[in-house]
Amino acid sequence: MKRKYKSIVPTYAVLILFALIWILPLVVAFIKSFTINGFGNYAYVLSYEKINYFKVVFNSVFIAAISAAAVTVITALGAFAFFKMKVAGSKIIYGAILACLAVPVAAVTTPLFVTIKNLGLLDSKFGVIIPLIAFNAPMMLLMLKNYFDTIPNELLESTRIDGASSFRIWYEFMLPLSVPMIANVLVLTFIYSWNDYLIPLLVIRSEENYPVTLAAQYFMSSTYQSPVDVARIYAVMMLLTFPSILVYLFSQKYLVAGAVAGAVKG
Repeated sequence: MKRKYKSIVPTYAVLILFALIWILPLVVAFIKSFTINGFGNYAYVLSYEKINYFKVVFNSVFIAAISAAAVTVITALGAFAFFKMKVAGSKIIYGAILACLAVPVAAVTTPLFVTIKNLGLLDSKFGVIIPLIAFNAPMMLLMLKNYFDTIPNELLESTRIDGASSFRIWYEFMLPLSVPMIANVLVLTFIYSWNDYLIPLLVIRSEENYPVTLAAQYFMSSTYQSPVDVARIYAVMMLLTFPSILVYLFSQKYLVAGAVAGAVKG
């Protein structure tokens, strides 16, 4: 029993330390958001004339939800085609897609901007969604590939012998077996899209299309920040972060299930 506790205590100590490192900034921001005016700071942000808080949140939810749904469908189909079907050159194509992981968004801002402008999508939500899909898909494809590898090919062959088409195998067999990882991909893509700053900064021009990552700049535009301004900045940060925290809290079981789903190959 003592040996068991000796092995557990260091693990919990490390986990608690990292939890504190993550939680401490949120706690500090939450406390400072109530300094001086209390809930008046939040009321000020919600009634701010230049930026409609609920419109901004809706824009971010729309962009993140569409991006997450598209990435999930594309990568689920792609992982099945690459690794459960005999497609010529699949390994080469997959390797080329993974190579895109080494390319940061900042390195392609100029061609990205020109492409979005030529497509007529500048200052539109879909002008943000399309790049988000492109940059999130390779990582999510890798995650789904690792999970699909755990599903024996013999099971798929037996369904093909019974006369099932490839699409039917994917829809009725692979998707139900892959729910934990698909949910993981959906949630992670949503959060990554919600938190992205560079692509909206590059594409969005009008205030009515601002997501949460761009709206915060209206509260930090001046060089000098009074104590009241600082408290309001913390309030806006808490309000803009709150929806993504809710997503984390309600989806953590899917994140945990997806993280361990492909850990063992068999």
